[in-house]
Amino acid sequence: MYCKSILKLVVAGAIVAAGLVSYATPGASAPGRRARATDYPLQVVAVQTDPKRPKAGKPFTAMIGIVNQETQDLVQSGTVSCPARIGRRGVRVARKLFVDGTGIAACTWVIPAKAGKRLIARVEVTSDEGFVKASFSKVIRP
Repeated sequence: MYCKSILKLVVAGAIVAAGLVSYATPGASAPGRRARATDYPLQVVAVQTDPKRPKAGKPFTAMIGIVNQETQDLVQSGTVSCPARIGRRGVRVARKLFVDGTGIAACTWVIPAKAGKRLIARVEVTSDEGFVKASFSKVIRP
């Protein structure tokens, strides 16, 4: 069971990495996204969750790929925070990490067995290059 989770996480990481490579490669097509003017040059270029929808009593992981808009380089390091809630209650973070040199940040939450209907969460990264966040809302499967 644990091996399958690790395998899914590796595959999801590869998908995020492929999105980053296609974004950072000159002449390659970039993933569809809205251009937003921000004070910070960082931009989220890929978002991947495993599983697609969170399930009560199971872990839920979200990964984001980040590049610097000014230099088109991958973010080399950063600090990750993972605020999340179900209704008014906070959700426990099982793991948070930034994979140095890859521009990939990930958060894993443990969804309570008797969870509500909707998870509202963010993956936030603070780096010496700036700040970026990806927010999402997912319906929880029973």
